[in-house]
Amino acid sequence: MDEANPDSLPRAALDPDPLQSPLQELQGVGPATAQRFQRLGLETLGDLLHHFPARHEDLIVHGKIRDVPDGGRRSIFGTIDAPAEWIPSGRGRWEARLRPADEPEEEVTLHWFTRYCPPIGDRWQGWATGAIRRFQTPVVAHPSLSRCDQREPLPSGHGQIVAVYPSTDGLSQALIRSSIQRIFERTDLAFDEAVPAIIGCDRNLLDIYRGYHSPASSAECEACRSWLARIELYLHAIQQARTRARRKAREIDPLAVSATVEQRILARLPYSLTTAQQRVVQEIRGDLAAGFPMARLVQGDVGSGKTAVAIWAILALAAAGRQSVLIAPTTALAEQHRLTLEKYLDGSRLKVAEVITGTQDDVKESITLGEVLIAVGTTALLSSSVKFNDLALVVVDEEQRFGVQQRQLLASKGDHVHRLHLTATPIPRSLALALRGDFDLSRIDERPPGRPQVKTRRVDADQMNDAMEFLEREIAGGNRVMFVVPRIEDGDGDDPIGVEQLAQKLRKTVLGDVGISILHGKLSHDQRNLTMAQFRDGSSPVLVATSIVEVGLDVPELTVLWIEGADRFGLAQLHQLRGRVGRSDRPSWCFFSAEPSSQVAAERLQAFLDEDDGFLLAERDLHLRGGGDISGERQSGRSEFLLARPLQDLPAFQGLARAAGERLEEGEEEPQGSLLVRLGRYLGPHSD
Repeated sequence: MDEANPDSLPRAALDPDPLQSPLQELQGVGPATAQRFQRLGLETLGDLLHHFPARHEDLIVHGKIRDVPDGGRRSIFGTIDAPAEWIPSGRGRWEARLRPADEPEEEVTLHWFTRYCPPIGDRWQGWATGAIRRFQTPVVAHPSLSRCDQREPLPSGHGQIVAVYPSTDGLSQALIRSSIQRIFERTDLAFDEAVPAIIGCDRNLLDIYRGYHSPASSAECEACRSWLARIELYLHAIQQARTRARRKAREIDPLAVSATVEQRILARLPYSLTTAQQRVVQEIRGDLAAGFPMARLVQGDVGSGKTAVAIWAILALAAAGRQSVLIAPTTALAEQHRLTLEKYLDGSRLKVAEVITGTQDDVKESITLGEVLIAVGTTALLSSSVKFNDLALVVVDEEQRFGVQQRQLLASKGDHVHRLHLTATPIPRSLALALRGDFDLSRIDERPPGRPQVKTRRVDADQMNDAMEFLEREIAGGNRVMFVVPRIEDGDGDDPIGVEQLAQKLRKTVLGDVGISILHGKLSHDQRNLTMAQFRDGSSPVLVATSIVEVGLDVPELTVLWIEGADRFGLAQLHQLRGRVGRSDRPSWCFFSAEPSSQVAAERLQAFLDEDDGFLLAERDLHLRGGGDISGERQSGRSEFLLARPLQDLPAFQGLARAAGERLEEGEEEPQGSLLVRLGRYLGPHSD
C-alpha cells in the first residue's frame, strides 16, 4: 500500500468518524466473519448500524400458549425434568417435555430430528424458542435454547421482540444482533446529542437506533422507525433542494425553438399530438430556452405517447446542430426507437446510430466526430469507447430500469446536458415529487384518440383449447396473437409451463398451420430480430414469449394477449404487458390464467381486472403493497428509501421539504446539523 497516496488507504483510515471504523474492531468479528459481512456490503460500523431488520418478530406469548397461531414463533420459559428421550418410530427423533412456568399444566413437546442428543440434563431450566405447532400437545421442533436460572435478564433472541436481518451463509442472526449491540456499547459514537428539533423527537440518536434494533415493545419499534424515517426524508429533501439550486445556477446557452423549426418537426410525425403531449412539448420548449440544464421526468401510462415528446426534443436539438442520445433497457426497445426515428427522418440528411453490444468501431467513431447527431442504444452506450462530440440531450426511456450511477454516467458524457427521463411507472404526482424532487415533473394523462379500451378477462388454464376458434378468426382478419409465460423452461409440479412447451402445445392445434415463433432472452440478437420481423409482417402471426416483451413491442396489428400464470407477475408488470395490445383502432383483448396462492395475490389480480388506468392501478398497488418500495423492483441501483414509507410518510416529507428549502434559501450551509451530516452517507439519497 502506498502510504503517501490517500487513494490507496482504506476509507476507514481517511475518516475520523467512528462510524467509519472497520467491523474487525468489534469483539467476535475476525477476518473470516468480516468477509462474510462484506458479502452483504457491510464493511464499517456505520454500514452495520444501518443494516436494518427485514422484519421484527414478537416472541412474547400474549395470553395462553394454545392461543398462539399454528406455526407462530414464540419463546417459553420453563423447566425440563428429564433428559431427552430417543423415539425410534418414523425417521426417529429426540423428544423432551417442557413445563412452562406460566402454564405448568400445559406441557410443550420439543423435537429434534437428529442423531445427536440435545444438551439437556436433569432439571434443565431456561428459554426455548421456536415455531409452535398445534397437535394434541403443542410441539416445537428444533427449538433455540438458552439455559438460565431466572427469567430475567432476557437472553438475546428469547422472550422479546427480536430483529430479523438479511443475512448470508455463515452469518447467524445471533451474530448480527450481538455485533450491533457491541456498536451500542462503544463510547466514541458521539450519538448522545439531541436530534435536530425539526425531526420532532426528544430522544438522542443512540436511543433511537437502539430502540429500532432492539425494541422493548411494538410501539417503541414503530416510533423509532418513524423518527429514523423522518431523518431519512429530511436528508432526501435537503439533497433535492441543493440539486435543483445547483442546476439552476449553471449557465448554458439558451436554445429557442422557432415556430418554423417546430412546424418542420411536427410535419415529420405521422400523427397529431394530443393535448397532453402538446402541453409537455411546451414545457420542454421552455426548459431548453431557460439558460440552465433541463431535468424533466415525463410520466405516462403505457401507450400514452411518451416517445413522441422525446422525439420532438431530439429533433429540436438536431435542428440546432447538437447531439442527443436515447438509452433504452432492452435491445428490442432500442431497435424499435431506431426504426421509428429512421422512418420519421426518411429523406432527411440526419442519420441515426444504434449502439448495442457488438456495435462496430466505425459507428462509434461517427458519433465521436459529430457526424451523427442522434444515437440510440442500450447500456452499451455507457462504455468508455462511446464518446460524443457535442452531447446536449440525454433521454432515458423506462428510467426506473436504470440505476442512478448508470444515468449519471451517461449524462457525464456531455457538459451540463439537458436530461429528459421517461417512465411508465404511474405513481401519484405527490409521491413522484417526493421521490424525484430534483426533477421537474410532466404527465401525459391522455391516450391517443381512436384507441378502444382493451377488454381484460380471466380464464381457466384449461380453456385455451376452447379459445382456439376465436384466435384463428383474429389471425384470419390480419391480426396478431401473443402468449406470455413467466419462464423459458417448463416448470415442475405447480410451476407454470415454459415458452418451448407452450409453443409445442400450440403447434398441435389449429394455430399450428399459421406460423408460431418464440422469443426469450437466451436467443441471439439476430434470432430475436428475425422473430420480431416475422411477427410484424405477419408471416408468423403467433408469438410465444417471456416478459422480455414487457417493453419495446409496438405492433398495431396485435389484438390478443394471453398471459399464462399471471399470478407470477407484479401488478405494474401485468399492466405493462397489457399495454402491448390496443395500439390501433382494432378491438383488443387481454386474457389471463392464474392460481393465486395468497389473498394479496388474488386482490392484485382483481385490481388488474377492474382497472385499466395505470395511475389509478398504481395507487391500488401501493395500498396492497403498503407503499414501501414505490418504484418496484429495480434491475440496478438501490431502493429509494431504507425505512421511509412514502405513501404513509408523505405529509411528513412535504413539511420537511418546505423546511429544507427555507433553510437553504436563508443561507444555512448545513441545515441538517453536523450530526445528520454524518448520517447522510447512509440515509441520504443517491441522486442524479
